[in-house]
Amino acid sequence: MKTINLSELERLRRLKLNIKRSTSAGEGLRRSSAKGQSAEFSGYREYIPGDDMRYVDWNAYARLDKLFIKEYMEEKEGRVNIYLDTSKSMEFGDKLKSTLMAEITQAISFVAISNRDSVYVTDLGDSNNTIRVPSGQTGMVSLEKWLGKITPSGRIDLKEALKKSIKKSGGISIVLSDFMDEDFLGNEESIIRLFMYHRSKAVFVHILSEEEMNITDIGAFQFIDSEDEAREVRVTLDRGTIKDYDTALKNYIRDIKKKIVAADMEYVLCRTDEPLQKIIFENMRGLW
Repeated sequence: MKTINLSELERLRRLKLNIKRSTSAGEGLRRSSAKGQSAEFSGYREYIPGDDMRYVDWNAYARLDKLFIKEYMEEKEGRVNIYLDTSKSMEFGDKLKSTLMAEITQAISFVAISNRDSVYVTDLGDSNNTIRVPSGQTGMVSLEKWLGKITPSGRIDLKEALKKSIKKSGGISIVLSDFMDEDFLGNEESIIRLFMYHRSKAVFVHILSEEEMNITDIGAFQFIDSEDEAREVRVTLDRGTIKDYDTALKNYIRDIKKKIVAADMEYVLCRTDEPLQKIIFENMRGLW
């Protein structure tokens, strides 16, 4: 899959994005977003790439030629699980849906490891193909290479793929998909219960192409199922047909969102024609 230029991610650091999400039960390394009431000094630790430079002890650096961070808050390590729908339907659009999926994955991972969370990214087309993203710049380079080796293909049963892929409870789980799985609307409640069973806050990121959201062409067309090229259908598109399609798509999105929100989980709709900055800071603002 095509990935974003890593220099683009630095904008997230400069904008000082703070992620707020559930953490694992045990003490760990993630800085809690809630500082202690008195913000008392608690000690030092070595600097890790991605740490806020405001907390560097420059006096210690002058003496020891080594960066140390002054800690003022409780730290916890959070687990962030990202699940990627790598079915063939993600290879659609002027800007491929899979490209936006890779960009969002990189952005979320960058924010998470900057907050010293553990990040695991899984290819739902192969439940054994999971990467734990290392910390710092090395981690982002490793993730970029890993994503670059994936070529979406075939069909994926999201329910069964997630069953195989979820390895540990807790934390936050982010599913990136166009949700074009034919059985998804009948299985979304089972998928939601799966995350509830694993005590994981789930975020469903619905990625659709500009072409899917805004059909303008009128005429007769021969459509081929992107996940099964043996399946073809001839369709004549007129204003009435396009209106019916728009209504059906809006209802589909509404039904998915309604069930996800009712389970106290997050639904985010993203279009491939939207700038990544808008998606991260506006569409996904409920995650930060």
